[in-house]
Order: sequence, then C-alpha cells, then structure tokens
Amino acid sequence: MIDFYQVYEEFVQTMGETQARTLVKTLRQIYGDLQQTVTKTEFAELKAVVSELATAQKRTEERLEELAAAQKRTEDRLEALTLRVEELAAAQKRTEERLEELAAAQKRTEDRLEALTLRVEELAAAQKRTEERLEELAAAQKRTEDRLEALTLRVEELAVAQKCTEERLEELAAAQRRTEETLKRTNERLEGVSNSVGYTLENAAYKALPTLLAARGVTVNGPLRRCYLEGFQVNIYGDGERDGQPVTIVGECKVRPSRTEVDRFLKAVDRLERSGVIRNPFCLFVAHDFHPNVEAYLAHKGIAAFWSYEF
Repeated sequence: MIDFYQVYEEFVQTMGETQARTLVKTLRQIYGDLQQTVTKTEFAELKAVVSELATAQKRTEERLEELAAAQKRTEDRLEALTLRVEELAAAQKRTEERLEELAAAQKRTEDRLEALTLRVEELAAAQKRTEERLEELAAAQKRTEDRLEALTLRVEELAVAQKCTEERLEELAAAQRRTEETLKRTNERLEGVSNSVGYTLENAAYKALPTLLAARGVTVNGPLRRCYLEGFQVNIYGDGERDGQPVTIVGECKVRPSRTEVDRFLKAVDRLERSGVIRNPFCLFVAHDFHPNVEAYLAHKGIAAFWSYEF
C-alpha cells in the first residue's frame, strides 16, 4: 500500500505545498480508482507509469534547480543591471545638463556667427571697394609710369644738354679766367697809370698849395707830404695855422672824386681826430675835375676844393 504522507513530504521538499497537496490528492484518487478496477497486470503497468512519473518529476526537480540557479543569476545580473541603469540615469542627467550647456553655447555661437556673417558681408563690400580703388590706383600707376618714362627720356635729353652746357660753361670759365687775367693786367696797368697820375698831382699840389692856402687864410708851416696814419693813407698832410690857431692840413688827391669817396675821406678824418692823431683838421680835395654836384657837396661839408689847373 502507498504511503501518501511520505510521498507528500517528498513532494513538499521539491515543490510548493499547494502543488504537493494537489499532486498527492490526484494520486490518491487514481490509486483508489485502480484498486477498484485495475488488474494485476494493469497495476504493474500503472506502477511503471508512476515510476516514469517519478523519474520525470526528478528531472523536473533538477530542471527547477537549474531554473532556480538561473533565476538567481538573472536576479544578480538584474541587480547589477539596475545599478548600471542608475549610473546610466545619472550619466544621462549629466549628459542632458551638458546638452543644455552646449545648446546655450550653440545659441551664443550662432549669435556670434550671425554677427560674424554680417561683418564678413561688410568686409566683402569693403574688399570690393578696395579692389575698385586698387584698379584706380593701378590705372593711375600706369599713367605715372608712362609719365615717368617720358620724364626719363626728357631727363636723358636734359642730361645730354647739361653735359653740353657744362662743356660750354667750362669753355666760358676758361674764357672768363683769361678775361680776368687780362683785366688784372689791365687794372695793374691802370693802377700804375692812376698812381702815376695821382703822384704827379700830389707832387704838384705840395708845391702849389702853400700859396693857394695862404690866399684862403691858411699858413703852411713846413713841407706838405703824403703819409699813413692809423693805417689810412693821407695824400696831403702838414701843419699850419688859421686865424692864429694851429690846424692839421689833411687832403685827398683824385682825378675825378665822387660823393662816396668824399664820405669815406670824412669818416677817416673823423676817426683820426677822435683818436687824437690830428687836431682841428683843415680838409681839402685836389682833382683834375670836379662834378658840379660833388663840388657843391664839398662846399656843403666845408671842404676846400682845388683844381689842378690852378697849380
């Protein structure tokens, strides 16, 4: 006879209580039915079926163990996956925050890009104007180069002309030097002639003036002569008296004196008088010819004038 309680205990260990109770109940009914209807052979077959059921049950239990182990591994993996999901959720949150920052940065970039685009358009317009200006400058440069080329040719022509001019100037300079040498010799001869005439006039004056001066109330004391006073050449120099007062007779001999020569003579006399070399000067001019204006100027300055024909 089957011990259904023992079977129940075995089933409880391998499956749930409800399933074990249901299975034992089913087996009890089958067993009761078999006792009433099944023959010995049939019972042997039934035992074989039950044995197969027990083997299948064992395989089921082994499979359940495997499923339980797989379930455990699944739960462990699910736990790890849950943690990973949490990490991914946190990372996703950080990613979303970063995306928000990138979106804001992108917005700023787009704004800057828009401004830069406008600036580029302005620069493009400025570049176009610059290129137009460059074209104008290039044209102006071309005109300048053309003018420069023409000017270069003109300068070359002028250089040739300048060379000819310099050669001509050199010829003129040589001619000028020859002329100057000729003039120098002429001046030397004229100076010799002038000195000869002047000395002749002075020598004649030394002899004639004492008498002519006496007629004008001036007495000559001693001989008249030429001398140098303070670096100034005095043609006629001597001592005399006028109205009982001593005077210094100073005079100039010229062929035909000018007002400039008169003024120069008066400045020299003034300097000699201020330096004390002469005192109370009596001034006179002797000449072959006096221009009326010069003769009047001498009279205005109080200078006695004597013509050479009076000697």
